[in-house]
Amino acid sequence: MSLASKQHQPPLTKKGTRRLKKVFHPRLIVDYAILLFFTVVLLTPILWLVLATFKTNQEILIDPSFFPSALNTQGWRDAFTKTNLIGVFFNSFIISTSSTLSVLLVASMAAYPLARFNFFGKHFLTVFFSLGIIVPVTALIVPELYLMYTLRLHDTKIGLILLYTALFFPISFLILRAFFLSIPQSLEEAAIIDGASYWTLLARIVLPLSGPGLSTVAVLVFIWTWNEFLYSLLMMASERNRTVQVAIKFFTAQFDFNLPGMFAAVTLVMLVPIVVFLFLQEKVVSGLTAGATKQ
Repeated sequence: MSLASKQHQPPLTKKGTRRLKKVFHPRLIVDYAILLFFTVVLLTPILWLVLATFKTNQEILIDPSFFPSALNTQGWRDAFTKTNLIGVFFNSFIISTSSTLSVLLVASMAAYPLARFNFFGKHFLTVFFSLGIIVPVTALIVPELYLMYTLRLHDTKIGLILLYTALFFPISFLILRAFFLSIPQSLEEAAIIDGASYWTLLARIVLPLSGPGLSTVAVLVFIWTWNEFLYSLLMMASERNRTVQVAIKFFTAQFDFNLPGMFAAVTLVMLVPIVVFLFLQEKVVSGLTAGATKQ
């Protein structure tokens, strides 16, 4: 750079100096260093798992190297040919998607009236619906399974969907109620003045404005039901109704000592909730913070 061009450069303003100090503040650097450290610690096992799918059994058990010596795709081929991976993926997708839609429907229908209208027993119902989050899930195993067997819904997808809907209703109700409280009531009053009915108000104004809250509930329910193992193991007795998490339990016997094949199947199972969260992460964050100061 020539001397003349350097002389014509404007000096750094006070605002720019403050901005640089803020960017290179020691406390900010330490915070990012700590976040980077924990990110590396959390992602390293996942990266090792993905890379192990391209190794051989000998490399996984004997060679401690992090990266595979050669790209071996036999494990991925075994994951699709030696197990009913497509079938269990389809079962889990149907159960998780149906459970998510059921929870959204039931929780929104319960949360909106309790967030907007005043009637006798409103506070009792709010507390009653919210009490479900303090009950341990494991404490409900025996009565819920007895109920499912009595109704002859065991080893059925609809039975597991109803069970998941009931289990995730309390937390979904709380999230949606807080979000409905954050929506300005003047919008609904204006729609009522224009002659909107209750269902029109809910379908055309409340629910479209509640996208972040609904997305938050949808992501939480989908990921939880996709990863749930205990109830699906106890409910699904037949192989044709197994979910992916239950199928993973039997991968060890099916693959024998084929560790790359088992790791490939686990990687595919793991990728689904990650993709769902990355797709809706912005709405999830805004949905979790909405209504935080509104009572």
